[in-house]
Amino acid sequence: MKFGWLLILMFLICCSSRESYDSVQIESNVDTALARIGDVVNFNVISHFSEDRIVQFPDMPETESMEIRSKNVFVKNNNPINVIFEIVFWDTGTFYIPEYPVNFLKADSALDFSMKSDSIKINVLSMVEGAEDKSLRPLKDPVALKEPIEWYRTILFIILLFLILILIGLWRKRLKKPDLEKISVSASKSARDIAIARLGDFENTIKMDSKTFYLHASFIIREFIENQFYVRALEMTTNELKTFEDEIVLDKNDFKSIINILNRADLAKFAKYEFSTSERKSDYDWIAKFLKNI
Repeated sequence: MKFGWLLILMFLICCSSRESYDSVQIESNVDTALARIGDVVNFNVISHFSEDRIVQFPDMPETESMEIRSKNVFVKNNNPINVIFEIVFWDTGTFYIPEYPVNFLKADSALDFSMKSDSIKINVLSMVEGAEDKSLRPLKDPVALKEPIEWYRTILFIILLFLILILIGLWRKRLKKPDLEKISVSASKSARDIAIARLGDFENTIKMDSKTFYLHASFIIREFIENQFYVRALEMTTNELKTFEDEIVLDKNDFKSIINILNRADLAKFAKYEFSTSERKSDYDWIAKFLKNI
């Protein structure tokens, strides 16, 4: 009796398993059964009624005459449903695409069962077989190719050229004679004559920035003092020059005005202080009047 129940249970399990397998189908086909060497043949394998199973499409092995060009798997509801292989044959004759196994996995990704597709016959012809004109084709004219642009070398060349231009500019700037260069007194030029001669160019700096104006103002005054009184005013600071008041024989008010102008020049040169145009004009007028009346 127990043995009978066991047989019935085994029969039900087998039937359930067979129904599980029978509900799944696979289909395979090719887009052509006749190809030439080098043609691409699409081999398509489709899984039917496998929505509740994990489907796995393994790679297809190559042979000496058969090359697998690509493998494209298509997915539906996050589960693969079919695969298309692009196959190229490199020999003539009759070939068979071998049986292709499709794996069906359990929920834990363990193999449940596999199903194989049927092998498919492919006839491969040569490129000239069946062609009406089998004579050699004339050679085509060579195709002109554009020379590739080496952007890396071009950019480096532009940067190098830019650096060379900067170096040339700095070099020419060094060779350029400075605007303010001391002129020593001579038999024909006194300290006053030299200073008055500079007033023409000096007047043009009034409408410029304060630094440019007071740079010229400071140089003209210091050069005049150095040429007139033999005090190295061009090499002294304003505070050092104040200590030589006794050696510089000038009216005290004129000397005080000179020191004030030099102090403003220091502010403009070193502190970048900007004085108004009217202030610069006033200082220019005083310097011009001082040099003409001395």
